[in-house]
Amino acid sequence: MSKVKKIFSFSMIVILLIGIVILYLLFTCDFSSFGESQIVKNIKVLNEFLLVILPLLLIMVLIWGFWVNRFALKIEKLTLGGFNILFDNPADLYVRSVKSFLDTKRTLFFIDPSRDNFDETLTSYYNTYEFFRNEMKILDNKENKKGRRLNQEQEELYNLTNDIIHKLNDFLTSHQNNYRRWYKYVSDEDMIKLPNREEIIVHSTPINKVQEQYYRYEEICKGFQEINVFFRDEVNKKFNINLEKWGVGSEDA
Repeated sequence: MSKVKKIFSFSMIVILLIGIVILYLLFTCDFSSFGESQIVKNIKVLNEFLLVILPLLLIMVLIWGFWVNRFALKIEKLTLGGFNILFDNPADLYVRSVKSFLDTKRTLFFIDPSRDNFDETLTSYYNTYEFFRNEMKILDNKENKKGRRLNQEQEELYNLTNDIIHKLNDFLTSHQNNYRRWYKYVSDEDMIKLPNREEIIVHSTPINKVQEQYYRYEEICKGFQEINVFFRDEVNKKFNINLEKWGVGSEDA
């Protein structure tokens, strides 16, 4: 912590101690010698203290909290009615937010080609990509431009998030457009013509049988598996999602 931060933090501690002492005196000392009863006098002094000192103290605490990275500001939704402010350590807030999100994303850890719709899975992957791009703002990496460093945990989370974004972006760039153009076409046509002149009616055929006809089926399956391995082996080390509820065990890793 810099010298300025130490001085500011020390000042905050002193102010808090002074506030505690003042409150103690207000409720324990008799001020009747000043011409009014103890209760009336104490209430007046307390009222002045609350109106003048506490707002200033609250502002100073907020400034100190943001400065030393003890608080994080997150706007959940911005409407004319207001917004939510969350006070927490940025790393803790980020981990809880990501853990809650990943807890519903099975296909990031395990995809079943016999049941999962690849088109829906690609949408889920893109939403995940957007989620991490937005959530990483909590970690406030812009501090480096101000001459300050993130703490070790925040830096590790920031670097991991960059890896996640890179992996998902690479996968989506390689597969999303090609697969969706093909899937839209066969869905609109409701038919896939096979080399042996047989035809598959899309709407009455199981999704896995339709997807197997994709001209880059092996490549996209390999891409899904690489994403799964990355999230199981690297991402889950940090967020500790319960994979067993999806039947994903060590044999899948």
